[in-house]
Amino acid sequence: MKYQGGFETFREATKYMFEAPSVLDVVFVLLGLSLAIGLLIVFPYWWSKYRARVELRREFFNSARIFGLSQQETNLLWRCAGTAKEPMKILQSKAVFERCVSKLVKEDLSKIELITSTRKKLKFDSIPWFLPLSSTRDIDLYQTGFVTYNNMAYGAAVWEKSESELHIAFLDTPGKIVSTGEKVKFSFLREGDGRYYFYSQVIRTYRDGNKLVLVLPHTDQLSKIQLRDSLRWKVKIPAKVFIYTDDTSAVFEEPEYIVEATVEDISTQGVKICLHALVEVKIGQRILVNFELKSYPIKVLGTVKNIRGSTEKTCVGVRFENLGKPDEDYIRKFIIDEQRELLKAYKTGEPKEGSSS
Repeated sequence: MKYQGGFETFREATKYMFEAPSVLDVVFVLLGLSLAIGLLIVFPYWWSKYRARVELRREFFNSARIFGLSQQETNLLWRCAGTAKEPMKILQSKAVFERCVSKLVKEDLSKIELITSTRKKLKFDSIPWFLPLSSTRDIDLYQTGFVTYNNMAYGAAVWEKSESELHIAFLDTPGKIVSTGEKVKFSFLREGDGRYYFYSQVIRTYRDGNKLVLVLPHTDQLSKIQLRDSLRWKVKIPAKVFIYTDDTSAVFEEPEYIVEATVEDISTQGVKICLHALVEVKIGQRILVNFELKSYPIKVLGTVKNIRGSTEKTCVGVRFENLGKPDEDYIRKFIIDEQRELLKAYKTGEPKEGSSS
């Protein structure tokens, strides 16, 4: 009898063991797994993301405070920074800042005054000569250029600008009055950088004295035509120039006729040299240039590509012919270091032009 009772108990147990689980059982199991995954994986992940965001916001606001931004100005910029991958770039890069500003102005024109004060505090109200323009807000007042419409080009200049508008005045009398809604092109040359142009529709026009002024909306769609292969960096470096009268004498032997000169800009491709004496130089003539770049001696053969003369001095553009790789690398590193120093000077409010190496 005892065996019979044990067998019955075993049979009842195995019956329940092999029965299909109920819906409630499945729900409880899934709920348990979800809670386990949430507590062990999802929650720690989102908590770390939240902490990282809080830390990033704290860093952003601390940096903004160092620049002297008010709470209101910082909150305004955080509206852009909060959705950016690298929020700190809004405080460091003028191009990123201008993209943010364009968005903010379109959303709310009442913030223009706040944006203007923010730009000044971040030192973005001016731009170093060697940095490319990223927006029409970067164009200097009284920058001259040409307005083109109806296949005709007229001399023009930037007359005035605000956070939302650019005013361009005709310097020539246009053959036909430009109307509101017409599309025009403004092009201009930025010395040492390149030729820029953009297209825009005229918002309105007005007269300032006898000048017709076009009012255009700001745009980030600036096109650029690069005029040089490499950046020329402004310097003031004493040099000696050895002029060759024919190609056969163009060897590394100093000719008898030595001219004192000053290197006024330099790149990895060539230099601009101003001669201290009035010397007859011709395009295509070969010369030997000898100077020191921060105590690093450079002696290189070059060809005259252009000449700019005056009653006081003659300046020539020289393209290097046999610049060695070590010398090229040194010039490139010199320019990069100078750019960093100049950017730092602009950010600290101590602007300077080029280098006096």
